[in-house]
Amino acid sequence: MRRDVRILLLGEVPARAEEITIPAAVTPERVPTHIVDFSAEQTDEELQEEIRKANVVCVVYDVSNETTIEKIRTKWIPLVNGRTERGPRLPIILVGNKVDL
Repeated sequence: MRRDVRILLLGEVPARAEEITIPAAVTPERVPTHIVDFSAEQTDEELQEEIRKANVVCVVYDVSNETTIEKIRTKWIPLVNGRTERGPRLPIILVGNKVDL
């Protein structure tokens, strides 16, 4: 059984937030869940380290901006799973943001 889950947020995420930890006691699987996001101020090396530590990646995109949708295919998926020597590919969840615009 997994001791914890780490979710990395990438893409059109607002200003970087502090890491959020959801305690095991409030999750159905009784596993602590950590949500972290990547910010443009971080280096490529820091991003790669966050990807290595992640169990799943959420790519957030702006549904009203075609450029952010295109970046899913051209930037984020290759960045997360582009290197097959890393082993199993990470699950990627796509999150459409700004649907109200």
